[in-house]
Amino acid sequence: MPIFLWLGWRRLRGAQRVPFFGLRQQRIREGWRLILLGFALGFFGLVTRLFGSQAAAVIITPTPSNTPKPSETPTPTLTLTPSITPTASATPIPSVTPTPSVTATPAIPEGLTVLFRETVTPRPEAVFSSIEMSRRLDILNRAISPTEDFENPIDILYGAFTYNFLDDGVRWTAIWYLNSRIVCSETKPWDGGTGGYGYTECRPEDGWLPGDYEVQMFLGTNWIVSSRFSVAEIATPSATP
Repeated sequence: MPIFLWLGWRRLRGAQRVPFFGLRQQRIREGWRLILLGFALGFFGLVTRLFGSQAAAVIITPTPSNTPKPSETPTPTLTLTPSITPTASATPIPSVTPTPSVTATPAIPEGLTVLFRETVTPRPEAVFSSIEMSRRLDILNRAISPTEDFENPIDILYGAFTYNFLDDGVRWTAIWYLNSRIVCSETKPWDGGTGGYGYTECRPEDGWLPGDYEVQMFLGTNWIVSSRFSVAEIATPSATP
């Protein structure tokens, strides 16, 4: 219990130093959850200490043990001639259990990693939020009316996100896929400061073909976050007789 209370108090104090409202509120909620969990565990431990033995006695009724009776002196029996011991049958070998397949972690294609020349290593606490897909951004680079389903005609799409604990000079990469084919990519040293709002954009050369798309983002060569969306055909109005 004291550990959760201490962690919750530390999380509340640390939230006051976070400059972004969304991240600060998230830290505050996590801090209060840890404090409430600490009180809950303390109350459960107190109840168990006071009433645990009584509850166990009610649930589990001890069974009286039988008083052993004096055994009779056994009458010696005839010694039997041992029979032939049967040969043990072969133990069947268990069949091979198939190993479940492992979902591969996204990775940067080798054709892009040859461009990496940076010596700045991303901090372990560096983070991107989930990516919100949208046709437009506001002046703070936030997504306007984000969605996961789009319908042609589309000119350009944006993937908006928040970030924190980044250092200028760290290599960041965004790759846009249609199924397994790359339709857009950008990779360059980070220059947006420690925290704030950012975005990646895509305008495919052959247009937005119908299908399922995925955006993958990396810091250095480490995958951080992905987001999926779909593009539908151009809606054709029905003919009026």
